Amino acid sequence: MPIQPATYTLADDGTPYSDTFEDVNHSAAGAIGQAEHVFLGGNGLPGRWRGRDRFVIVETGFGLGLNFLATWAAWRADPERAATLHFVSCELHPFAVEDLAALHARWPEFAPLAAELQAAWPSLTPGVHRLHLDKDQVFLTLYFGDARDGLAQLDARADAFLLDGFSPARNPDLWSQKVFHLLGRMAAPGATLATWSVAGEVREGLRRAGFEVEKAPGFAGKRQMLRGRHLGPRGGQVEEKPLLRESDAPQAARRAIVIGAGVAGSSAAERLAARGWSVEVIDAADRPGHGASGNHAGVLRPLPSLDDNRMSRLTRAGTLYGWRHIRRLCARGMAVRAEACGVLHLARDDAQLAKMQAVVERLALPASLL
Repeated sequence: MPIQPATYTLADDGTPYSDTFEDVNHSAAGAIGQAEHVFLGGNGLPGRWRGRDRFVIVETGFGLGLNFLATWAAWRADPERAATLHFVSCELHPFAVEDLAALHARWPEFAPLAAELQAAWPSLTPGVHRLHLDKDQVFLTLYFGDARDGLAQLDARADAFLLDGFSPARNPDLWSQKVFHLLGRMAAPGATLATWSVAGEVREGLRRAGFEVEKAPGFAGKRQMLRGRHLGPRGGQVEEKPLLRESDAPQAARRAIVIGAGVAGSSAAERLAARGWSVEVIDAADRPGHGASGNHAGVLRPLPSLDDNRMSRLTRAGTLYGWRHIRRLCARGMAVRAEACGVLHLARDDAQLAKMQAVVERLALPASLL
């Protein structure tokens, strides 16, 4: 289903008001204060990420990204911070980058971080978008689409949950029992949660999903908020030896052998090395890119289809990620010979032309992509 960008109007105090959900995007008392008090404080941050190899946060509604910016800023300000910060969030109606930039201007204290986020902001296409920020120390994974679908696909061990979004009365799907169970499924040992909502159905739904919740003092004019922790598979007893997570793996054990030094092999080796792996690349030739990858040029493009099948979604995500990665490499001064010139695909006959037109109309992808 095509992504419908967020539409909004500004209230008298400058707070954005969603035309779709007929609700404000954040507390009129102060979005950053709410982010720091409810979502960071409610999850025991920054203290809980100190000394960790990585810390994983899952959020249910990205909105303007203010919770992310506040978290990123707190992480940067903490000298004992986790080595890497992973932030995962879903958004059904993402903002166009122009609107995001205009709204972010209200918080000049976040200007450098907001500018980096805006520069990496993906096309508004459905599916997963992985953004590398802050010199590959902060990873923002966005899912554009229904959070129930995105969370169901997510394979993660989350240390903290931020339950944000429009009110349960305005957006019940985001506060459904299915969403709560999906969060419980990916909770790491000791995982915590925080939200501004203290609605009875929210408290009961979280308890059914394995969370212990309690009310706490709210932010500004809101009397209460909710915080909690996941009880784990044994009803609150912390396992002495939880399942090994990637972040807990001994560094000495992180070794890989990549067979083939073409584009695929080199890309895999580079990404593994960026994650701290020791990588050995083996190729029959005496230099990289000697086989099929030694062609004078290659084409990076998606393969759209009428039903937007798995191959279409994979190649679309790969194309967008590939170009973001190429831009990052160029920004580091690497001599990458690449040009975002686009691809012209001509129909061979009237039947194929009609099929192409149907694909364009059904997918309704941004003109920057198709």
